[in-house]
Amino acid sequence: MNKLLLDKLSEITNEERLILSGGVIDKTIYTDSEDFTVKSSKMLGYQRFIEMRPHTRFVNFPKHKHNYIEMIYNCKGKTYHVVNGTEICLEEGEILLLGTDAVHEVKIAQQDDVAINFIIKPEFFNLVVGGENQSNAIYNFIMTELSEKGGASFLRFDVRGILPAKNLIENLIWSFIFPEENSQGLQNMTMSLLFAELTQRSGVITKSVSSSYEQEILLKVINYIESSYKDAKLLTIAKELKFSVVNLSKLIKNYSGKTFKEMLQEKRLDEAEKLILNTEIPVTEIIFSVGYENTNFFYKKFNEKYGVTPREYRLNKKG
Repeated sequence: MNKLLLDKLSEITNEERLILSGGVIDKTIYTDSEDFTVKSSKMLGYQRFIEMRPHTRFVNFPKHKHNYIEMIYNCKGKTYHVVNGTEICLEEGEILLLGTDAVHEVKIAQQDDVAINFIIKPEFFNLVVGGENQSNAIYNFIMTELSEKGGASFLRFDVRGILPAKNLIENLIWSFIFPEENSQGLQNMTMSLLFAELTQRSGVITKSVSSSYEQEILLKVINYIESSYKDAKLLTIAKELKFSVVNLSKLIKNYSGKTFKEMLQEKRLDEAEKLILNTEIPVTEIIFSVGYENTNFFYKKFNEKYGVTPREYRLNKKG
């Protein structure tokens, strides 16, 4: 990480000075309710979607919940968390994403243990991040895991080897520490790009702590589709996971709301759309390169999703 940013993030905050002088966590900073639910209205007000604050060190932060999505990024050293009773050691370059149903406790951190907390209103994901991502299998998996209706309510990501993600996080931190005109819009856009990057890389989800066996299986299916979409087959992944085709089909449908075929078609169409938009490769070559054998079927599915032919899509986007 940029040394100037790291030096800024390592500075002792006013809250930490009070703690070092013998104080304790002042709950009024975080909530106005009797139960310890940290409120977004306290952290970022009503006009913003996201905010950033340094991870509080030098004290055990007691059990609490949030009425927002929290994203913790470990910049240096290690931080120790207990989420829904599971202990987590977050290392440099890792992200911990907490849903509103997560019960969170933080162990004491020292000065060289530097982390950043991003406060994200849930509506940010629908209004800013959603859109084209709504059909993305990893995006839907993340949203399910973070929802109150089910899932683990927290996820862990390892972006140590993902330079684009690390650069986006650093840009985001910079915009909060050194704000300029229209910083809020830039922050929203950068956070949206970060999640777009994460939703294209299922491999960065290193662990869905406390998630069910079924959810772990679904993630393996998603990983398989992401890496092998050109020739992916339900029978192949079923054999690998030691499932019958029927039972795996039921699990995928129950936990994703979609069939294996629907998830595969969405991935192939997404890859085709990128190639149509960003290259001059003939459409007929693209069709076969993403795994389609029947060109008529591809044209039908593409038109259903985008409302135009691939050629019209390419011309409209570039024109």
